[in-house]
Amino acid sequence: MNFSSPRAPRRSQSPGESVMRAPVAVAVAVSLLTARANAQPVKTPSPQGAIQNVPGGDAVFAGALKAYERALAERHLGLGELRREQVGARVAEAEELVASGRIDEAIARLAQIVEHEQFTLFADTEEGRAALFRLGDALATAGVFEPARAYLRRLLESRGAWDDVGPAHAWPRRAVRRLVDAALETEEFAAIAGDLQGVPTNAPEEVRGEIAYMNGRWREATGDLDAALAAYGTVSQRCRFWAHSTYLSALIRVERGQYKDGEQLLCKIADPQRSASTTPVFADEKFFAVRDLARLGLGRIAHEQGRNDDARYYYYLVPQDSDRLAEALYEAATARYEKKDYDGARELLSELAAVGIHHRYEDEAWVLDAWVDLARCRFADADRKLVEFLARYEPIRDGARRIGENDVATARLLAAVRSETDAAGAQVNGVEPEIVRTISALIRVDPSYRRVLRRRLVLEREASALTGAMGTLVDMQRALGKSGELRSATDLDADLAGKPREARDAVEGVERQIRDLEAAGLSAARTAPLRERVSSLRARAAQSGPATESPSGPSATASGPDLADLLRADAARVVELRGRIAAIRKGLGELESALAKDALHRLDLRLSRLLRRARLGRIETVLGRKRALEVEVEAIRLGYLPQDAVDSLDAARYLEDNEEYWPFEGDDWADEFVGGEVK
Repeated sequence: MNFSSPRAPRRSQSPGESVMRAPVAVAVAVSLLTARANAQPVKTPSPQGAIQNVPGGDAVFAGALKAYERALAERHLGLGELRREQVGARVAEAEELVASGRIDEAIARLAQIVEHEQFTLFADTEEGRAALFRLGDALATAGVFEPARAYLRRLLESRGAWDDVGPAHAWPRRAVRRLVDAALETEEFAAIAGDLQGVPTNAPEEVRGEIAYMNGRWREATGDLDAALAAYGTVSQRCRFWAHSTYLSALIRVERGQYKDGEQLLCKIADPQRSASTTPVFADEKFFAVRDLARLGLGRIAHEQGRNDDARYYYYLVPQDSDRLAEALYEAATARYEKKDYDGARELLSELAAVGIHHRYEDEAWVLDAWVDLARCRFADADRKLVEFLARYEPIRDGARRIGENDVATARLLAAVRSETDAAGAQVNGVEPEIVRTISALIRVDPSYRRVLRRRLVLEREASALTGAMGTLVDMQRALGKSGELRSATDLDADLAGKPREARDAVEGVERQIRDLEAAGLSAARTAPLRERVSSLRARAAQSGPATESPSGPSATASGPDLADLLRADAARVVELRGRIAAIRKGLGELESALAKDALHRLDLRLSRLLRRARLGRIETVLGRKRALEVEVEAIRLGYLPQDAVDSLDAARYLEDNEEYWPFEGDDWADEFVGGEVK
């Protein structure tokens, strides 16, 4: 059931609901850092500053919200008695907030309902299950996976979740799907596999397929390929991951040298004669992308085995609107070239050039084009193309080096590559926009870069939310002060303690901007006054407070039952989180920069290799021309006219002393050529 119907009742926001938004932001940040501290990263180093020896992020999140709910109830600011229609209305509002991108607000509104003391009365209803799923889904969308898993796990373990296939059965199925997506995104396969242990064996076929696919990815990541094949083999066509499982099974077979088995598996996805019967109606939007990959895989298997005609057919199956079209045309041209079908290779390369867009193989296709002309003894054409390649791609290689020297330009370039937007805005040091666009098309980003980038973006968003939460907490402390009561100075200590850190961050930001201006070509004489001002500001910021904020005293850890105590503790906790977030942000930023520069370095090596090959190709064209002249001279010596001299007006210069040449005088008679005899 979709609770976003316009008939759903709407409620005005109560004072208690506005109070909950700030602690929710704090709890989300604590949960995020807690989950990072408890996680065991596989490919990325653990940044410094993570929380150690703390309970799980889900317990921190739920505990904080329950404490606030009790404190609000004591001051008569909570929701009071919870009714079923309130749950449905809150879910409908949260769906609208998520659709508009206001994820944090949706989390705050749903959390107040789900953590209410009376929510257990409605947890097994349609509205209660919807609230649990929407809260878990919103938290996972925000990147806070540990609390999200806890709420989704409650759906799987709810009473009657798997008893029938009625409406109550839909929310557990959605929870399984969302947990599997979270496992694929975070690669926390072992933890989420534990969450899914409660799914019974009589669950629907597509649900079991989701879990089997996740287990296959888990086993493949750990190197247990036999177990991965077994898991992939149990994924049925009713599961959205059927094509993915079949494709990955084929890759494992091919890596083991079992080409025939791998080809048979890929044909289940790629063969148009079989796709009508084997393509599942439950496939997701990625099915067609997997199908194109399967066709490329079939072409590569055939190419590897020397079956170039079969390879050409498989590459031909990639449709014109596919993102893999350029890749298919390039590999097909390579296969025809290796078969010495140079005309076929020329036709495919011409089709590739007609695509008219930047693609990741355009540099290699250009060199292959020249090599086809070399093989056809078109030495002049080959030399011209190689000269053009050198003139075009040497500036591109140099531009990639200059962009790699500037962290800001590198980040902007990879952001454009990731979002598939125009990368011309990432130019630096005079790099032309068209060169930047070509670099963005050629660069190949490591998958680990995307994971690190997502972690940093989640951290940045929560850090921004903490800034707003601090202001809200301080305002709440002022509003809760009793009439005539002297307020404690410690209420604002946390906020004041964070000011030096903010000042130092601002100074560092200005310094980075000055470095960017110098990298863009601004002279040192013009930036010298700015550097002097920044140095003065840095000295003043250093005198304003310590380098790190670590709140001390009972206010940092107190979590008394009173609302004022909770607000004071969270205000102090915000300061603590800021310091830890800054340390983690620095570590992730350094790792992100290293991965980005590695991608540009690999592009530099690739272009340098192709440029060397182009220079060697020019040597081949000179040698080919020399050999062609030698053959022509030898033919003339033996009395054979070269092809370009046949029927030429300059034919007389090729005659020897004992030969005569009668030029054409303009009269043709029917009996002077074969076939013109009069019958």
